[in-house]
Amino acid sequence: MHMTVIDSAITDTLPSHIPSNLVKAVDYNNDPALKIDPYLALAPLHDGPPIFWNPLNIRHNGLGTWDVPRASYMREILADQATFSSKNCAGFSALIGESWLMTPLEIDPPDHGFYRNFLNPLFSPVAVKKMDERIQKRAQDLIDGFKDRGHCEFITEFARPFPIAIIMQLLGLPIEELDIFIDWGQRLLHGESLEVKAQAANEIHIYLKDRIAEKRRNPQDDFISYICKTEVDGRRLNDDECMGICYLMFVGGLDTVASSLGFQFHHLASHPEHRKYLIENPKKIPAAVEEYLRRFSSVMTARQVTTDIDFHGVTMKAGDWITLVQASTSIDPLEYENPMEVDFERRHRHLAFSFGPHFCLGSHIGRRELNVALEKILVQLPNLRIKPDSSVITHGGAVFGVAHLELEWDS
Repeated sequence: MHMTVIDSAITDTLPSHIPSNLVKAVDYNNDPALKIDPYLALAPLHDGPPIFWNPLNIRHNGLGTWDVPRASYMREILADQATFSSKNCAGFSALIGESWLMTPLEIDPPDHGFYRNFLNPLFSPVAVKKMDERIQKRAQDLIDGFKDRGHCEFITEFARPFPIAIIMQLLGLPIEELDIFIDWGQRLLHGESLEVKAQAANEIHIYLKDRIAEKRRNPQDDFISYICKTEVDGRRLNDDECMGICYLMFVGGLDTVASSLGFQFHHLASHPEHRKYLIENPKKIPAAVEEYLRRFSSVMTARQVTTDIDFHGVTMKAGDWITLVQASTSIDPLEYENPMEVDFERRHRHLAFSFGPHFCLGSHIGRRELNVALEKILVQLPNLRIKPDSSVITHGGAVFGVAHLELEWDS
């Protein structure tokens, strides 16, 4: 089953510079095919124009967006911040009538470099190495909760609580509130309406605002305290800057690693030959993680055109938005030979962590979490498999992922 891709000459709301032959209506949120296999659903996009106008992707200006399923074009766009701005690309503050920007994600040069240099040391390989003990302990604690049972619902029992707990510890937030954070993440990123998403966005904003104020009064040894008290160029960050950074860290840890874990273990549970290979060759696990990141890239982001341009023969006007769907660029046949196949020997230049100046700050943490999960689960549950007669449910949206995955093993 493939996603419905509709060629349409929509003229009543179509901007004048959009040719009707480049219009495709693609619903990345609600198409039923996304619940079966989002990547198989998106594969037909590579049979059409490498740039098309999608009237179903409504952005802040009330119009559709340009969609770019070709990986090489996505790299060009992500590398050129002057022509393709990231300001308001997430838009969570706009949902609740605020104007702060998720920092440094929604910050353009020259300010982007200032914030990036400030934050980079907190997410360096050295910093992540210091976190390794807590990452391993959290993974093992969760595994201990179900390994003797012989089965689990993997998403709710491991994929979500594992990375979210790590980001909560990093931020200095109480682990007892984990279930609240998970609920916020589901409503914010996968809510059924803008109202549901806005409600979650506002609740997160209120919570973080209180925590920032609390850490200013009583700083501790944690991330929020660090950004509140550290002086950069002779000044401390103001409340909007702290909010933008904290909101990004919070949202960035909610769903991306969980998504990767869901797809990764769905694949391993249904491909015993790959599972056997990694058990027998544990040194190949880092390469496997990179291939899974490529094959199941999941994040959807956006850029806004700053000036009228001709981009590979397509006229784009200042103010147009471009949607970049990693799930489609990750299976671009011009970029990867046999892109739908998982190949642990593949040489990688994937876009799972973005590209260019906005390359993901948390990439080292994310990679370590994915490696630890594979290392521990494959050793302790070597014959895991999908539970018979269960339904594997996937989804699209801001982050493509697995909503339900029942696994079992011989305990």
